[in-house]
Amino acid sequence: MSVAEIRLPALSATMESARLLRWLVSPGAEVSEGQPIAEVGTDKVDMEFESPHTGTIAELVAEEGDDVPLGGVLALIETEADDLLGGLALGEEKEPDTPAEDIQPRPDSTAAALPGSDTPSTGIIPAAPPARKLAEELGVDLSTVTPSGRRGQVTSADVRSAAESATPATVEPATTPIPPPTPSTDRRAGSRKATAAIMETSAQIPQFTLYRTVDLTAANDHRGSMGWTTALVRAIAIALRQHPEMAMRWDGNGVVAMDGEIGVGIAIDRPDLGLTVATITDPDALDRDAANQAVRALADRARSNRVRPEDMAPATSTLSNLGGLRIDRFNALLFPPQASILSAGTIRYRPLATGDGALKAVLTVELGLTVDHRVADGADGARFLDTIVESIGQ
Repeated sequence: MSVAEIRLPALSATMESARLLRWLVSPGAEVSEGQPIAEVGTDKVDMEFESPHTGTIAELVAEEGDDVPLGGVLALIETEADDLLGGLALGEEKEPDTPAEDIQPRPDSTAAALPGSDTPSTGIIPAAPPARKLAEELGVDLSTVTPSGRRGQVTSADVRSAAESATPATVEPATTPIPPPTPSTDRRAGSRKATAAIMETSAQIPQFTLYRTVDLTAANDHRGSMGWTTALVRAIAIALRQHPEMAMRWDGNGVVAMDGEIGVGIAIDRPDLGLTVATITDPDALDRDAANQAVRALADRARSNRVRPEDMAPATSTLSNLGGLRIDRFNALLFPPQASILSAGTIRYRPLATGDGALKAVLTVELGLTVDHRVADGADGARFLDTIVESIGQ
């Protein structure tokens, strides 16, 4: 049986790291490939992370609250699969008297395991990176430490306790400060941090917003059972195909085309967790019912932290709809590197003047199109918005 590393993959196009929010398994747990084993928070959304292999969890390397870099090790898994991860497995099992690479030896030790040790046959001592680092600083042999972690791992507190109870001959004094506490696992705080990073970048972009009051009478007659969010998402995709200049991005040296298919992001409110943007790809290629079901399913997954990697695909443009919260009109800010974002307010009857000067109650919505001025001008945005309006309900 081999021991393989479970590493953090790219869960979105812009992801550089993720915060481990919660483990769903403990050391010794039997898991199947595709089974959720943890909840992680990315720069866009919180989501469940699935095991890439079937086997037994040997060690939870990352602790809840850790910021894990892309490609970082989350856990170790014992599995019977062959050639896992192209040679990234930890190797064959070792006898109890063979020192494991991950065990920190005492300065005066010959690195032999203690008789009667309950160290697993793999030679791996379940301990998080902060505890390993502290053990090395204090000269504590992890194989001699009794773990108290709720998942059976050695904690930093266990290491400090072992150092305090050891004799001076076997324990060296600490030469560096004790590591700070593990970062908060408050999910909303993590979401705010991700949003702040995106908005700080957005604030550096020269952007303008075009507003328009739209008569939805005809669209309402044609849309059938399709929801307004779906109707707007489809309209954005249709307009992007007709105005490829609005599907561009600024790369610092000039305007370049966005890669891949047409993706429309949907800003989704999660009251307890904060905003996230999930993507639906080529919504205009689906019929109305299929598009409506896809949009609803996407929103449900985002709100329940069950998004898929494809839900985090790069978006060409984004829809932000606050109509359900009784907001009439607002200015949405760009999500870099997208060159546009459409805001939609409350859909309701408003008095509008007719051609003969009379007032009539008309079903309307206030739309606002924000555009990256480096990519397009006001006239470009106006034509794009006009096509969006004409396409609502198609």
